Amino acid sequence: MAVTYTKIYQDTTSLPTVAVSQYNLSNPIPAGLIEEFIITWQGANGGPGVTGSTLTTIINNLRCTLNGDQWFNFNALVDMSAQTSNSRIGSLVNDMGGFVAEQPSLTAIDCSLVIPCGIKVPANSRFEVDLTYFAVAGAANLLVGNFEIWCKYGNSSSATVTGNATSFPIPTNTQTLMTVSIPSYKGAKVSGIALQGSAVDGAGAPLDNLQSVIVQPLGNFAMTPTYVRGASGSSQNGYLFSSPAADAVGMVTSAFTSGYYFIPLYDLETSTGSVNLLITSVAGAALENYTATPILRLPTGGSGETRPRQTASKKTGGAAAILSRAEE
Repeated sequence: MAVTYTKIYQDTTSLPTVAVSQYNLSNPIPAGLIEEFIITWQGANGGPGVTGSTLTTIINNLRCTLNGDQWFNFNALVDMSAQTSNSRIGSLVNDMGGFVAEQPSLTAIDCSLVIPCGIKVPANSRFEVDLTYFAVAGAANLLVGNFEIWCKYGNSSSATVTGNATSFPIPTNTQTLMTVSIPSYKGAKVSGIALQGSAVDGAGAPLDNLQSVIVQPLGNFAMTPTYVRGASGSSQNGYLFSSPAADAVGMVTSAFTSGYYFIPLYDLETSTGSVNLLITSVAGAALENYTATPILRLPTGGSGETRPRQTASKKTGGAAAILSRAEE
């Protein structure tokens, strides 16, 4: 298996600003099987830090397409850029098998968001990225540097698709049915669902208002948030993220991200095109909007980056060249 890392895009402008900012980026992309899709930020900051912890908390929405087909779409319901916790998109990519690599520094910014992909693209392909940032707190917090997109070409047992979210309001202390729409792809199986709440406290910190959830494909009994996080592995393995104020030389571990819950569905096959969740919010919580984002696994094939290969050649060598020159 040949593994190559290929930079497919770079600029110095697709960076967060003091206002909410959106960028639409596209470029040709080499053919081959994309094992991982990588977004990188590199540069410097005046000192206060772009965010309160990991740089990925500044991401509001990220949508990725290949040849017009959307394969990743995630929207963070809560602006966590001022918090010292992990980001929801960082938690998601960890749950999917990706990761965030980041230098724990307030001044030197080097962060990579690594998203599992597994999609094989043909020749003359093109990628598109729609990226929206939350606003940076002030001009002194701005990042000055490079924005880059890379692809790791290699091998993958399956393609990973993060579909569009289903949104539904959940009233306080009441069991409510939420039907999550599953995109229709041939041979697709549902690996899991990322559930988010939208409530925050007076300081803007996200709240854990989920009391329980019944995941009907998994049974008819209510799971608490701690139980769900245990089933997904986050409470045992944790989320690693950068928080320079807490640790200037290493990564910080968290057993959960408030208001975010990853529900594993063990490659569920659904014939109805939907998954039912029975959600109960804690007593006293206000009406809260929840979103559920499905993560699918699809069959894939091929490996590595497809590169040009020369088929016409002539063998050369010193002795052969001498004879050829003398005799011909």
